[in-house]
Amino acid sequence: MTDISRISSNRPALLPPLWLAAFSGFSVLYIALPGLIPPAWHWFFKIIPIALLLQLTLTSTEGKVRTLLGLGLVLSAIGDVLLALDGLFVQGLAAFLLAQITYTVLFLTQYRWQTRRLAWAALIVVYALVCTLLIVPEAGDMKVPVTAYMIAISLMAVAAGFRGDQQFLWVAMGALIFMFSDTLIAISRFVLPFEYSGIAVMTTYYVAQLLICVGIVRHSKSVDGRSFSMRKPSIS
Repeated sequence: MTDISRISSNRPALLPPLWLAAFSGFSVLYIALPGLIPPAWHWFFKIIPIALLLQLTLTSTEGKVRTLLGLGLVLSAIGDVLLALDGLFVQGLAAFLLAQITYTVLFLTQYRWQTRRLAWAALIVVYALVCTLLIVPEAGDMKVPVTAYMIAISLMAVAAGFRGDQQFLWVAMGALIFMFSDTLIAISRFVLPFEYSGIAVMTTYYVAQLLICVGIVRHSKSVDGRSFSMRKPSIS
């Protein structure tokens, strides 16, 4: 008989309270209280929540999951820094494009075909087409980079919906919110600047990265727990 207590002890744990408090606190500080941050250090405080997600990844996952998720977060942090500096929008976009490709590869390593999730793919495709028709004509000489990025992030979101995970919506919703966050950036930059765009963009961005990271970590712990219990049965 399998030891039930061993299985339950390997269920995914909730986020450590201190870690969650730090992530929430630094996110709120950067989004809502930027006046408290010296201008020269804005880029540094911007990436602290991402650094905390990276720390969670490195201590809670292993193997290719750790490598790919960690790389995606590092590339995101590089993109954050470049976008925070003047005149480096294209370079920042390129860093985030590489991050989306990395996330896509990670999600495809956990791929499982499920017909009922075609509705998710259809949602992403329709959303991407609407955004492309709205944004790309206004992007000027940035049409090609913006289109390439739209394709990359759309593939990432589709792949997130086809992961072999019963709680796939953690990561899938993170991917969709990531798309929405980047849509807000593009609308504000190319179509119509709007008030509080920075707050809207960073709030959705941090939430998206949190959902993606926590969803992958929870799945990894679930898989590790099941594998451990299968390898170590106890006989009663």
